[in-house]
This record gives sequence, structure tokens and C-alpha cells, in this order.
Amino acid sequence: MNREIAGDVRFFLAAVLLGAVAALVYDVLRVFRRFHKQTLFVVSLQDFVFWFLLGLFGFRMIYIHNAGTLRFFAYAGMGLGACLYTVTMGRFFVTYCLKLLLLLTFPLRKGLLFLRKQGKLIARTRKQVREQKDHGRKDAHASKKRKTKDRV
Repeated sequence: MNREIAGDVRFFLAAVLLGAVAALVYDVLRVFRRFHKQTLFVVSLQDFVFWFLLGLFGFRMIYIHNAGTLRFFAYAGMGLGACLYTVTMGRFFVTYCLKLLLLLTFPLRKGLLFLRKQGKLIARTRKQVREQKDHGRKDAHASKKRKTKDRV
């Protein structure tokens, strides 16, 4: 095979691999977003960083493999790689990775929920004790007023 054609094939395969890895990384972001709810600003920031880094890696790949010459098949290869990943592993990755993450963090989440409930219980008890003390002070203050009115 001609050296130039072999180089173009390697370049195309590198583009396919970059597209598949980019889709995988974005799926990891999706799992993280489903596991931990985030604000629109944080999601937008994550997307911006993702696309910025993907642009840098894409430019680096094109610069290294093709001396910076843009070719249509590089973009087609990235799109093909992303589509192949999405059709094969991508369908199951987000669902099962999220389930695995929830399973692994189950004891930690239940422990934190228990501590949160205990903290609320302690806060409620402290509030009740404070109210009882304040109520007792009010009663003592009211009885003093009654005694002084009775004397006069």
C-alpha cells in the first residue's frame, strides 16, 4: 500500500478513535449530571470546557497526523466514531454506570441521610428546650408583675 494512503488510513482511524473517546467522555459527564443535580450554569460551563478541549484535541490530531491540513474525512471519522460508540456501548453505558455508581455509594448516601435526620431531630429538640426555657422565664416574669400589682 502506498505510504500516503497508509498515512491517511491511520489519520482516519485516529479521527474515529477521537470521536468515540469524545462520546465516552460526554457520557461520563451525563452520568455525573444524573447522579448529582447541577445548576444550568454548571452544566453550561462543563459543556463549554468539553467542547473547548475536544477542539484542542481535534486540532492537535489534525496538526500531528496531517500537518494541519483540514480534510473532510477527519470530521467524518470523528462523527463515525461517535456514532459507532453511541450505537454499541453508549446505549448501555449511562444506564448501567449510573446504577453501579448508585449501588456503590448506597451505604454512604444512607449514612448521610441518617445523619441529616439526626441533625434535624437535634435541632428540633434544642428549639423545643429553648422555647420551654423562654416560656418559663415569661411565666416567672408575669408572676413577679402580678405580685407587684397585688402589693400596690
